[in-house]
Amino acid sequence: MVAPTPETGPGADRAADGTPRVEDVALIERHVARSAQGRIYDLRVESDGGQLVLRGRSRTYYAKQLAQQAAIELAESATRVVNHISII
Repeated sequence: MVAPTPETGPGADRAADGTPRVEDVALIERHVARSAQGRIYDLRVESDGGQLVLRGRSRTYYAKQLAQQAAIELAESATRVVNHISII
C-alpha cells in the first residue's frame, strides 16, 4: 500500500494556499454556463482566497440561483461560493 503524498492525497486538486486551481475554475465556469443555459451574460468565475466568486449579469433571479447551484455542485465543501451576479 502506498501512503498518500501531498500530490496524491486529499486536497491534491487545490493550490498550496487552498484555492482551486485555474483548471478547476475554468471547469466550474463551463459547468455554470451550461447549467444556466446562456442566461448569465459576461459570466466570470474567479478564485479568491479559498472562495469562488461568481460575476456576471442576469435578467432573472432564477438564473442567478441556477448559476450558484451549479458552482456549489463542483466546489469542494470547504470552498465558499459568493454570488455577485447582478440582476438587470
